[in-house]
Amino acid sequence: MALIEIKNVKKSFETNKVLSDISFEVNKGDVVCMIGPSGSGKSTMLRCINLLEDIDEGQIIVLGQDINKIKDINAYRKNVGMVFQQFNLFNNMNVLDNCVLAQVKVLKKDKNEAEQVAIQRLSEVGLKDFIYAFPNTLSGGQKQRVAIARALCMDPEILLFDEPTSALDPQMVGEVLNVIKNLADQDMTMVIVTHEMAFAKDVADKIVFMDDGIILEEGSPDQIFNNPKNERTRQFLSRII
Repeated sequence: MALIEIKNVKKSFETNKVLSDISFEVNKGDVVCMIGPSGSGKSTMLRCINLLEDIDEGQIIVLGQDINKIKDINAYRKNVGMVFQQFNLFNNMNVLDNCVLAQVKVLKKDKNEAEQVAIQRLSEVGLKDFIYAFPNTLSGGQKQRVAIARALCMDPEILLFDEPTSALDPQMVGEVLNVIKNLADQDMTMVIVTHEMAFAKDVADKIVFMDDGIILEEGSPDQIFNNPKNERTRQFLSRII
């Protein structure tokens, strides 16, 4: 069953055409990794799914809803979590409060209940001992794991990741990718924009290769990495791998 259906989506910023007739689907429980050169439109596509950008043409259907007709964006985002490159934590709040705030404000949970959920989710990403720490005392990998825990606190049906390791030192990348891999093992539906090719090959059910605002190729990791059909896919992978 498709939880996300992207149909002929187009998006421009003034005269700059960023997305040209993009179509693909994400089925329940699938991990879809979007790869391609910087500036190819991957992050913009993700931001359109999360209603951070409006599309010019086409349709995005998520959980059966045409999202461009949605009135209550907060209600929509309860089901579609987003993890950003730069963590986007509240630096004036400790880790626990970062994970409690949206539960109380958006889900209308009791604070005690929200704290219990937050502690559980922080434990799952290996940060139970850091619940009272402030973001500025954490490493980049720890900050990103807090951001993932915060998204999970909303109990979303879909998680979107926009290059979740690009702001991290190389030694911290593995701890974040391990958390995402554990989510994949639990059948969390995820769309991940990433430059980590070995990770994409290992964890994805489907690879979407984008370049210059179009999808040039999509298929299984085996197909894309071992037998790409498009010459530009081959060139990109030969440079990256």
